[in-house]
Amino acid sequence: MDPITVEIVQNRLVEIAKEGGITLVKTASSPIVVHSKDLGFNIADHRGLTLVYSSWMPRHGTTLSYMLQSCVQEFGPNIGPDDMFITNDPYSGALHVFDIAVIAPVHYRGELIGWTACATHHPDIGGKSPGVFYDAEDCWQEGLVIPPMKLIQGGEIRRDVFNLFLKNVRLPETQAIDLKAQIAANHIAKTRMVELAERYGIEPLKACYDEIIAFSEQKTREKIQLLPDGAYCYEDFIDYDAVYQLRCSLQVAGDALHFDFTGTDPQAPSFINSTLACSVANIHNIIICLLLPDIEANEGCFRPIKITIPEGTVLNCRPPVPCAGASVIGGRKAQSLALGVLSQAMLNSPLNLKATASWPSTHVNLNLSARDKRGKWSFTSIPETHMLGGGARATKDGIDVSNIAGSTNASVPNVEQTEERYPVLYVKRALRTDGEGAGKFRSGFGADTVLKVHGRGALTLRGFMVGSSVRDKGLAGGLDGSRAKVEIKEGTDVMQVLAAGRWPEFVGLEGRSVTLAARNDPRELGKNDVLRIQCSSGGGFENPAAREPERVRQDVLEGLVSVEKARQIYKVAFIEGGTLQVDAGETEKIRGSKLKR
Repeated sequence: MDPITVEIVQNRLVEIAKEGGITLVKTASSPIVVHSKDLGFNIADHRGLTLVYSSWMPRHGTTLSYMLQSCVQEFGPNIGPDDMFITNDPYSGALHVFDIAVIAPVHYRGELIGWTACATHHPDIGGKSPGVFYDAEDCWQEGLVIPPMKLIQGGEIRRDVFNLFLKNVRLPETQAIDLKAQIAANHIAKTRMVELAERYGIEPLKACYDEIIAFSEQKTREKIQLLPDGAYCYEDFIDYDAVYQLRCSLQVAGDALHFDFTGTDPQAPSFINSTLACSVANIHNIIICLLLPDIEANEGCFRPIKITIPEGTVLNCRPPVPCAGASVIGGRKAQSLALGVLSQAMLNSPLNLKATASWPSTHVNLNLSARDKRGKWSFTSIPETHMLGGGARATKDGIDVSNIAGSTNASVPNVEQTEERYPVLYVKRALRTDGEGAGKFRSGFGADTVLKVHGRGALTLRGFMVGSSVRDKGLAGGLDGSRAKVEIKEGTDVMQVLAAGRWPEFVGLEGRSVTLAARNDPRELGKNDVLRIQCSSGGGFENPAAREPERVRQDVLEGLVSVEKARQIYKVAFIEGGTLQVDAGETEKIRGSKLKR
């Protein structure tokens, strides 16, 4: 095929995937889809090879590929032109049980010409308690597991499968809409792919598929060749019920990469484990975002890359161990390890300006539930726990409230949307002062959120925290990031402060302070209780004392860095009194070097 036609077809496929995702967002009901956009949409060829790697949240790209292959293996020749499949089984490729995929074959004139596939996080999947069941002892306790099944057969929804799902979730009305939105998203993408086949014909379209994949492989190999040959190592830890060590080595050889996770601890008895598909998806995501941001991601990008993760470890667990936390715990650590070794390799290459310190890999999960004034049960995960500070880059500061590196396209609902939907009142949502990983280039700042019950007598809080004693690492002399912290003040005077027309500050409220631990039993929050969430950040880049004093001054002026930290960590002093001005002489003295004039 001529390159112009190939380019047109490729761009059209990318736009089809985007349109599918937009359809899902505009027809779904759950805030996690509509506002947070926690979804992925893939386009694959007739062989099931990925042509468009999740034009939405990148991590879903690889897991959708795994789940598509699971459906093909399960149904083989019994795949009809108007069928759609459903699965959320982590051992069949899902990130975790909350991510449900709907996958559709695309036929034209009786011939299979491709696949569309979308996945999104559903707010509930059954199980002992709403949200992630952090005390699960096996995968059966984590909720409904759906193996690859036909959700639509011959163009008709299978009511038995659809009703089985709704009978096992706590929010059937909302989740029925979400699941039908996934069906609608596939329908629109299928229609667009048929239009593409009508325009170009089946055989030319298949020829374009081959060219698209081959070109991305070629460009990926060229990019890898910019890295110096050698071995790079990185280690990280998960602290929850115990401390687990994770290791990764990267071997760069010519135009190929080998990520080897040998040395990672055996699988845990708790939900922190990650399946192979989830770990590989998170590693692929880092490769795409850090090394190949200018290459259209598809099957070809991963052909030069080998990933070895020993079976039975935290990052490649075997059933029936629990793994509902894989997406945000084990999988997130796979990202951290891949980013750590890849950035080391990039530091000594022409790509050195793209190297980055560790992004936040700790995780806080907080769920609130209550009955509203009509007696209807409501449930939500607090989105502010994902407002993290991104790791510093080699030439610039990290991104504020950036989420984790693998959820780069996700967003957080605004305050008004959350307050309208749930019985909570935001007292504060701001950037966390002194919450960065310091460096010549510092990390971004995570959120500092304070909220309370509103319009209800009490809410039930369930939650857990992974990483309360582990910091994400700086790079090239940058300091480690900040830890997450969750506090409750019980029996405060917040109502009196609000009644007096003043806006309360958490530190100034009277009441008994409680800091949440890694594992917490469900507890009630009353109208006089206040919850504070301080999010973690990634690491800094290079020595903080090399940061330009004017940059430090701007951070202090904006309330992001305290005067005390500016002096102690960044070695910048200010003239006392009046407007905040850098004391050049004192700064030179404590830094031990002359400032650039």
